[in-house]
Amino acid sequence: MQLSANIMNDVIPLPPRLDAVAAPTLLAKLLDCDQTADIRLDATETIHIGALGAQVLLSAHRTTEVNGTALSITNLQPRAQQQLTLMALTALMAPQEAI
Repeated sequence: MQLSANIMNDVIPLPPRLDAVAAPTLLAKLLDCDQTADIRLDATETIHIGALGAQVLLSAHRTTEVNGTALSITNLQPRAQQQLTLMALTALMAPQEAI
């Protein structure tokens, strides 16, 4: 029985620009998360997602899949959605359920 549905990390706010400068900071925050709990990211302020930022998001997505937990990105702005779509990363926009 998975407990991930009941255990949650704090919501991590994403920066306005998730680029090469911001990606290492996000990675550090994600590595500090409880790997047995779901991860929630708030993209309210995010208007740009660069390749390195997308790579960190994709890695987090794959890690949660392996761990049987979920990654969710809420409040994704239209421009950031378009950037993820252009990078063929639409799976990051769909709600992911814990296994």
